[in-house]
Amino acid sequence: MDELTAAPPRTGRGEVGRSWLLGYAAAWFGYWLVILLPPQFMTPHLIGRIAPEHKVDVLSYLLVQNSVVVVVCVPLAGMACDRTRTRFGRRRVWALGGFLVAAVPYALIGAQTSWPVVAGLMVVVSMGAAAVLAALSAVIADRVPHRQRGAASAAMGVPQVVALVVGMVLVTTVVTSLRGMWVLIAVLAAVSAVPFFLVRAGSRPAPYDDAPAVPRAGERVPFPRPRLHADYYWALLSRVLINAGNLSGTTYLLYFLTDVLHRADPDGSLLVLTLIYLVCCAATGWLGGRVSDALGRRRDLIAVAGALQAGAAGLLALAPTWPAAMAGAVLLGAGYGAFLSVDQALVTDVLPDQRSRARDLGVVNAAQNVPLAFGVAWLVLTFVGGYRVLYAVSAVIMLLGSAAVYRIRSVR
Repeated sequence: MDELTAAPPRTGRGEVGRSWLLGYAAAWFGYWLVILLPPQFMTPHLIGRIAPEHKVDVLSYLLVQNSVVVVVCVPLAGMACDRTRTRFGRRRVWALGGFLVAAVPYALIGAQTSWPVVAGLMVVVSMGAAAVLAALSAVIADRVPHRQRGAASAAMGVPQVVALVVGMVLVTTVVTSLRGMWVLIAVLAAVSAVPFFLVRAGSRPAPYDDAPAVPRAGERVPFPRPRLHADYYWALLSRVLINAGNLSGTTYLLYFLTDVLHRADPDGSLLVLTLIYLVCCAATGWLGGRVSDALGRRRDLIAVAGALQAGAAGLLALAPTWPAAMAGAVLLGAGYGAFLSVDQALVTDVLPDQRSRARDLGVVNAAQNVPLAFGVAWLVLTFVGGYRVLYAVSAVIMLLGSAAVYRIRSVR
């Protein structure tokens, strides 16, 4: 069977059930734990211990390196995943393999004392994560009908925020040693993904008529052409810009709290901001997906989501204070929650060829990992100005992403 799991439980003609969505969300929770905790908290602390005098440069290098690995590996994994034929299913094999490849080196990173060794281990982690991303992101296109893709997109996106906050609480209050926190997150991520993968493949057909096609041996599936498939590339550009603007500001938030706001407890302050962010993101996350399914208006929601995030960055640029940071967390959480719950549905709706879903989604997912954000942040912080300039640039980038979504014509 070609799909990741057996046909999802049905609630109506072709619909996926709540239990399937919850299992899918749990798998994404495991993936997001692996991806989000290092750049937001764990890697800055590790590099701060290993190379304190060059922490910004080393951290920037590691983030760019990992982005490059993802950019290269996700489309390649997607192409291989589309063409894989096994009795266990193509998506299942690549997702499980990716988790296994990522988890072991991930658990070893916290024990290292040399940042080049850390860099080498992170390459392997990024390769495994790329396989997981390519396989899991194709499941929505394979298994979920159009009228439920907002809900499925929320099941993919909302765990991103939950994983960040749960992980932050664990590594700041439960296991605070650098070695222990990396091991804990690796184990928790692997365990979280297990329930979804244990569903045995069955013989039921795909839940809707647009069943995925498997390329024949030797068949070449062309890449989307910009002229014929312009909507695909506008959706890609919108995602890249909104994510880049978001990451260019949030990645260095710990250093902002330490070096600009001079918070007495920057770790605790970061946790407070993250919790505010979670509450607002959860409030708009699941709701955004449902609203986009009900109204069929995905572009407007993405544009509003990008504008809210730009407002958060603009607020910190104008008033770099602790109250402004808390207000920014509200705006950022509300905007990012809505963005996460709608963007994947929009991208899935504009895929041009069902034979190459994992590859084409892989290109989009890889593009959003182009080290644009980290390159911009490094240039601004090193050569242009301080954090106020960085947040102003972030706001402009996200507004451009919001505008780009209106160039899409085939989706409202």
